[in-house]
Amino acid sequence: MKRILLFIGIGFTILIVSLFIAMRIWIGHGIKDRIALAEKQYPGKAEDALIAYLSDTNNSPKERSDVAIWTLGQIRSKKALPVLYELYKDDPEGKTCKGRHDSVLCQYEIHKAIVSIEHNWLGAKEKNWFGSWSRLNK
Repeated sequence: MKRILLFIGIGFTILIVSLFIAMRIWIGHGIKDRIALAEKQYPGKAEDALIAYLSDTNNSPKERSDVAIWTLGQIRSKKALPVLYELYKDDPEGKTCKGRHDSVLCQYEIHKAIVSIEHNWLGAKEKNWFGSWSRLNK
C-alpha cells in the first residue's frame, strides 16, 4: 500500500512539473510570436516595436490588447509603463470594455500588465517567462 501511494505521489509530482514546463514553453512561444509580429511592422528592438504597435490606432483594439499589452506585461517592460498608464482608465475588472473588445482596449489586460511590470511576480526581476532580457533587445 505504501509503495502504491509513493508511486501515485511521484506520478502526481511529475505531472505537475511537466504541466508547469509546458505552460512556460507555451507562453514563451506566444511572446516570441507576438514580438515577431510587431517587429515585422515596426522598427527597433522588441519593446520599441511592441510600444509602436500599441500606439498605432490602425491596429484594432483587440489586436493591440492581445499582441502589445499582453506581451509588454509578460516581458515586464518598464519602458511601456507611461504608455499603459495613459491608456488605463482605472478599471481593474474591465467592466467598461466587457463585450466591446473590438472597439475599446481591454482595461483588465492593461491592469494586469501594469501590475505584472510593477510587482515583478514570481521574483522575476529582469527576466520574462522565456529567458533573459538580452534575448529581447537584439
